Amino acid sequence: MTRESARESVREPVGLLAAAHYLPERTSTLDEIIARETGPVDVTAAARLGVDSVHVFEGESPTDMAVAVSRKVLETAGLTPLDLDAIIDFSMMPQRYVEPAWSMSNELQAELGAKRAFTLGYSGGHSSNLHAAIKFARALILANDDVHRVLLVASDQAISGNRVIAGQDSPLTVLGDGASAVIVARGAGRARILGTAMRSTGALHDVLNIPGGGMKHPTRLDLYRLTLDAAKHARADRTNELKGLVDKLLARHGLSGSDIGRTITANISASDAQAVGDSLGAGERLVPSGFASRGHLHASDLVLNMLELEEEAPPAGTNVLLATHGHGFLYGATLLQY
Repeated sequence: MTRESARESVREPVGLLAAAHYLPERTSTLDEIIARETGPVDVTAAARLGVDSVHVFEGESPTDMAVAVSRKVLETAGLTPLDLDAIIDFSMMPQRYVEPAWSMSNELQAELGAKRAFTLGYSGGHSSNLHAAIKFARALILANDDVHRVLLVASDQAISGNRVIAGQDSPLTVLGDGASAVIVARGAGRARILGTAMRSTGALHDVLNIPGGGMKHPTRLDLYRLTLDAAKHARADRTNELKGLVDKLLARHGLSGSDIGRTITANISASDAQAVGDSLGAGERLVPSGFASRGHLHASDLVLNMLELEEEAPPAGTNVLLATHGHGFLYGATLLQY
């Protein structure tokens, strides 16, 4: 038993009490998406990504999806908004107003009536945002006797005409709209959180960004597009870097890849998920059946994929690994035990 696993064995458990997702009713096929794109798209290469259609949000604000999924997860957990001690927004895409003067978590608190909770938001980790939220929520609960339940929420809507994100030689991914929520709580819940490991690469801080609308180009609405720096993205050794992080996390808990029952990663593309799974060599990779009809939902991918896994009813004691490379900027790995 390692020193870390010994500490974990005597700590009060913190786990995932409930999880939920929300997908808008309207859908668009890949052909419809490509027809609306404001930039050129290699149709043949886009078809190879593995996405046939995505859900499209048509409401006033992504907060609407966040409210819906939050109410759903609270109902699943048998809780009310007054049972929440904190709300963390781990969304990726821009919302109603420009940060930092505004955060969706604040509006969500008001809409839910979660008067006893405090709020915060984090958007800088791409598909790895969920790891940051889980790590903070767990640490918050372990460090404070008066914190018992933390709501984690993400609600992402793609920019119009900007669903196909271009890579260096071909499209990288197709973005869908949707929301997810998780309640992290004192006690093991449905899955105990054994630990989370993270590492960021500061030199890739702008590998994925929206140039227009910020202080650098405040009036350039033509630049208001989610853009990948393809050259920087190509230089990042994403799969090997993620494997190194995962190996360290497992070693801290006295585990190896053979001790992992299932691995879950992001739905950037079919080939990316395959590469991550092959590199990690830790448990059987979940191949989500819903990927083709959802596309990439940033960090919500992990929640929706986890819900798919739970439909299989993993046996008690199954170790499940959530692992994402965050496009090379933020690497994250979370170890759960069902």
